Amino acid sequence: MTYNDFIWKWNGRFCDYDGAFGNQCVDLMRMYCSDVFGVSGYLAIPSRGNAKDIFKNFTSNKYFKKVLNTPTGVPQKGDIIFWGTYPFLFGWAGHVAIFDHGDIYNIVSFDQNYPTGSSCRFVKHSYKACLGWLAPVK
Repeated sequence: MTYNDFIWKWNGRFCDYDGAFGNQCVDLMRMYCSDVFGVSGYLAIPSRGNAKDIFKNFTSNKYFKKVLNTPTGVPQKGDIIFWGTYPFLFGWAGHVAIFDHGDIYNIVSFDQNYPTGSSCRFVKHSYKACLGWLAPVK
């Protein structure tokens, strides 16, 4: 499945990859690994927990390379982008989404559960609290 097929499949729907805790942002990330890369979301990104801790504990592997956010860095379409905690934005767990487009000031990503309870959809974000992203290894 391509990135565009994935968006078409999930846009406006809810995704619960693990069948636990309801429709979380992390579920969309894991489903993306499964649908687009054909590998278990837990094999591709073995770190567990909430979004900010998954990124913090992730080590680059044969599926994804960890890229830390910098003032001039911009993810590529399809990268998995992570935010840490920031009051009133991402709560205690942080957030993860799939980068669609943007520049050094703004991000438009494909998200679930942002704001809380939302289905999969495109959301505009800033880089405030952005930790970095996982870039697929090509």
